[in-house]
Amino acid sequence: MTTEARIQNLLQADAEKLAQVDSILEGRATEATNTDRRLLSMTQAAETMGLSRQTIWRMIKEDRLPVVEIRRGRYRVPSAAITAMLKEVSI
Repeated sequence: MTTEARIQNLLQADAEKLAQVDSILEGRATEATNTDRRLLSMTQAAETMGLSRQTIWRMIKEDRLPVVEIRRGRYRVPSAAITAMLKEVSI
């Protein structure tokens, strides 16, 4: 993204987005700043969610859970996606 595009986005941002930018610039942690970048295996994802591996695969096939292909045939589930899904369910 170019500097001009960044400035244009800042000028068009709503109050909530500007508050998030302020928090980042002031060094405060925000929900928008996701530092959880771990990639979990299917087994780890299943254990974290309390489900079977088969259910995890089914959720991936139904596009309910994102997946990252790290090598051909090797998949990992972003832990941030699992956290977000668990938060959504607990509401």
